[in-house]
Amino acid sequence: MLVEISDPKASEQAFRDSERRFRDIFEYAGVAVWEQDFSGVSELLKTFRSDGIEDLRAYLEAHPDRLDEAIARVRIIDVNPFTVELFEAAEKGELLRSLANVFLPETAPIFMEELITIWEGRRRFGSDTVLRTLRGRRLDVVFTITFEGAHHERAYVSILDISQRKAAERRLEAVDRIAKAIASNLDLDRIVQTVTDAATELTGAKFGAFFYNLIDPQGEHYTLYALSGAPRAAFDKFQLPRNTAVFEPTFRGLGVVRSDDIRVDPRYGQSAPHFGMPKGHLPVVSYLAVPVVSRSGEVHGGLFFGHDLPGIFAADAENAVTSIAAHAAIAIDNAHLLKAAEREVAVRRQAEHAAHQLAAIVESSEDAILSMDLDGIISSWNAGAERLYGYTAEETIGRSVTLLIPDDRQGEELDFLAQVRSGHRVDHFETLRQRKDGGLMPISLRISPIRDNAGVVIGASKIARDISERKQAEQQKDLLIQEMAHRVKNLFMVSSSVVSLSAKSATSTDELASAVVARLGSLARAHVLTLPAPLGDGSSEGRANLQPLLATILSPYDGENGRGLRRVTTRGCDLGVSRAAITGFSLVVHEFATNAAKYGALSTDTGYLDLDCIDRGASLELIWTERGGPPVVETTAEGFGTKLAKLTIEKQFGGEILREWHPDGLVIHLVVPKDRLEPHD
Repeated sequence: MLVEISDPKASEQAFRDSERRFRDIFEYAGVAVWEQDFSGVSELLKTFRSDGIEDLRAYLEAHPDRLDEAIARVRIIDVNPFTVELFEAAEKGELLRSLANVFLPETAPIFMEELITIWEGRRRFGSDTVLRTLRGRRLDVVFTITFEGAHHERAYVSILDISQRKAAERRLEAVDRIAKAIASNLDLDRIVQTVTDAATELTGAKFGAFFYNLIDPQGEHYTLYALSGAPRAAFDKFQLPRNTAVFEPTFRGLGVVRSDDIRVDPRYGQSAPHFGMPKGHLPVVSYLAVPVVSRSGEVHGGLFFGHDLPGIFAADAENAVTSIAAHAAIAIDNAHLLKAAEREVAVRRQAEHAAHQLAAIVESSEDAILSMDLDGIISSWNAGAERLYGYTAEETIGRSVTLLIPDDRQGEELDFLAQVRSGHRVDHFETLRQRKDGGLMPISLRISPIRDNAGVVIGASKIARDISERKQAEQQKDLLIQEMAHRVKNLFMVSSSVVSLSAKSATSTDELASAVVARLGSLARAHVLTLPAPLGDGSSEGRANLQPLLATILSPYDGENGRGLRRVTTRGCDLGVSRAAITGFSLVVHEFATNAAKYGALSTDTGYLDLDCIDRGASLELIWTERGGPPVVETTAEGFGTKLAKLTIEKQFGGEILREWHPDGLVIHLVVPKDRLEPHD
């Protein structure tokens, strides 16, 4: 929210107050907030336009140096404390330099999309991308950026760290790969090698080994091993590991051993004859060892990983290998298969649940957000709130939040404030709120306490989502089902009529088949006109002409009747019909034709239809005349299709439908205002 104040000092104070409230609202969600100045970028884009550049994306792809220049022109004004922590900075000033410090090569295409957002005049952009901390650690993030100011001099960026979720997904993929190998292979040596290779890759180890115990048919125990990242010759000249102080926890199944530098571990170098690493042994500094234990408690062996640099194996690597070790135990002890599968399913569900929560946090920032003090006085009001409630910030700030609450729901706010004062949150509370115009709307409400630096609750933030469309969709479900049933029924009946009429005039089966296929094809094309165009269909046409449109809709019923006359005749004016009007107009004419084919003149081989289109100046009148059909009986009953056509003409077009029941045939007058029908240039 921005408040324009003539006094520069007051304006600065108002801006800082707004900034503080902005951060208070999002602080609880663990979101990094950046304030940036894109005015230099805006000037650069103006230069591009003056140089005659039209396709910005193509230009930047061909001139990556200009993209680097744009990155360098972004000025970071401020970041919140969570950002300092997330990007591993010692203090805020380290981040107030260049975006290049936190960009990776994969980040540049997303920044290009931000530039295109400004280029196209939009004010908001969001995506996921990758960044890096000042210590070089990779971050997977979801971010939203909002541009404000005439020259984009204020840009607010909210960044949500999803690195743990992405890492969990990668670990799950590796575990899944191993599980599939185990499930599809009965060769234990191949399974163990697969486990060793995958775990070595996952941990980032230079080499890994799986030492496992087997019992031969005579009951003798012996040890085999698989290697990854090193040739077998590297171990052939050494004895197999013994239960020394370092190896004992693994081979006895006592727990995981993880060391940033095994050489400084007090258990290292205590056993003869080598008292440390044998000469010529692979260099091991970082060390990770995980026991492989069956469900019965028997130790089958251990997974061992090494690297010649210190500090390679983090806690997540330990967790991943522990999970892999469980799968290795499955290969040896099939009884553990079900338990391990259930554990993997649980991990997957937790990861999916966490992903949904993260998505909900990001999505909530798109909704109406306001903050208030503990007396319910509104202190901030975003653009989403203005769109939802109809009030501007000037009309609400400083007033009580009860302004938005219907009289019969005032008690809700007292309960909410009591919960906030006690530090509790209100999640997804569905209720009704009142717009400026007095209308009521259903919303889903989330309320969270706002705390000061000392942790004292000083107010509350509210996030509201309009759920009117969802409620309306629930109320309209039966109507949609009825319309679908009506359309299907009509299509079957009209198809039957087409076959019947074609059979009366056909002289051979080939002629009958050809006539039926042609007419059913026309019927399908006409039916398509009654359906809305798909979103983003790429169509470049914004209109249709009336006469060709009518010809397409009525083509399934055309031809000669039993008297040698045209079954369908259209004449008169030929107006343009807008894309927005085609669906509704076609639906009504299609309904008239369907009824004529079911009950009227087009249901017999001697009937015919005459359609006259008359331009009445401000309106279009269609005179639908049926002759030669069965006797006409006037009825006041309205079927679903008739009601639907009437509702479409009256509500969408502001027109009317009049029926005249003559003994020799039905006459329909359809009157539609031309400004509702024709395209607007």
